[in-house]
Amino acid sequence: MNQSKLRRQITWQAAKLLYESRESDYYRARIRAARSICKGWVKPKDLPSDAEIRHQMNLMIQMQNSASGNLDNTEIVSDSIRAEEQTNPFTVFRSLLVPLENVKQNPRYHPEGDALYHSLQVFDLACDRLPYDEEFLLAALLHDVGKGIDSYEHVDAGLHALAGLITERTEWLIRHHMDAHKLFDRTIGLRARRRLEANPNFDDLVALGECDRAGRKQGVETTALDDALDYIRGLESRFDV
Repeated sequence: MNQSKLRRQITWQAAKLLYESRESDYYRARIRAARSICKGWVKPKDLPSDAEIRHQMNLMIQMQNSASGNLDNTEIVSDSIRAEEQTNPFTVFRSLLVPLENVKQNPRYHPEGDALYHSLQVFDLACDRLPYDEEFLLAALLHDVGKGIDSYEHVDAGLHALAGLITERTEWLIRHHMDAHKLFDRTIGLRARRRLEANPNFDDLVALGECDRAGRKQGVETTALDDALDYIRGLESRFDV
């Protein structure tokens, strides 16, 4: 199937799911639509953006309201969509993190349990390392958000959901956090290792990997999710950076 045609079909189906209230958020609507149309896995880079889905849903609403003569409602919905596009990124971060509480992980690698508990452990350990570094702390807290969207390609899925909301440095750390484990296990290729070492954030990637591996303990008390988000949000005033 032509890629652009596939993207349009996924966009339309995701918008329809949201329009009919069969899904309540863009991420799940997008994945559900893709799996329905492709009957299997689709690369995250081939999925439509939130803006594309919003645009398609707005068109659906306009068509429906034009047919019924209810144009005032169309304007209200358009205002609502514009407001949503200006949503505080921390609201989106929270919406991506909350579902991780229901993501159970392989006990062989994650004896601590669900993905949210793991993420909060990693965040706390990252705070011990670089308590003032917003980009590093966001990478620690958000590195596994994709597991609530697509457990098979969680890095790409997570970055797709976070697109436009995080800095280039945070994006790089999340993108390569699995490579940090390969560095530790010495299973990474020489060229790949040299590419990572050439990046100025290499040492921070290693630190993130260490926090990731250490944040897998049972019975550890962690910072609450909302408190973790509030901490990062308040860094500018707290550390005067």
